Amino acid sequence: MTRERDDAPIEVEDATGFGDQVRMVVGVVALAALLLFFVQNLQEVQMHFLWFDWNTRLLFALFASAAVGGIATWLFSALRRRAKRAQRALK
Repeated sequence: MTRERDDAPIEVEDATGFGDQVRMVVGVVALAALLLFFVQNLQEVQMHFLWFDWNTRLLFALFASAAVGGIATWLFSALRRRAKRAQRALK
């Protein structure tokens, strides 16, 4: 038994819309502003967190807090997407 194969090229439409492009531009501008803010804050500071005390550059403290915030945002959005998907599956 033979099977015919269609070698015609598959047309793929551009999946990025205007809203996606706006989000990308806003994200790049926000990242550039964050990096500029990091570079302008290089002085040494004393950190106090719970029972820990240490000296570090403010740059590292800002980077750590931005990373934790980004990870938390990603986790919460993933949980929300999962909950929406589960809710749609129940309908």
